Amino acid sequence: MLICRLAYDAAGQDAVRKTHYDAHRAHLRSELAKSIVQSGPLFTPDGQNRKIGALIVFDVADMGEVERFNAADPFISNGVYDRVEFMRWDKTIG
Repeated sequence: MLICRLAYDAAGQDAVRKTHYDAHRAHLRSELAKSIVQSGPLFTPDGQNRKIGALIVFDVADMGEVERFNAADPFISNGVYDRVEFMRWDKTIG
């Protein structure tokens, strides 16, 4: 099943993000991340190109895989994101 993780940036965490960026990128390429189909940053819709979070699409057997990946993400454990949502997605085109 396809699961989307929407993670929204916490305000004022730019320094924390920089500190843990390399560990987060390594996590995105770890064994736990083997089920990632696509991922990337999200930006404001106002044309200002201000980053507001990230989207990851997983192809997994169950939600537990995504929850384990999320729990081990350095951006989660260090407060870079203040809100994370998981939802099933049914691809219809592509």
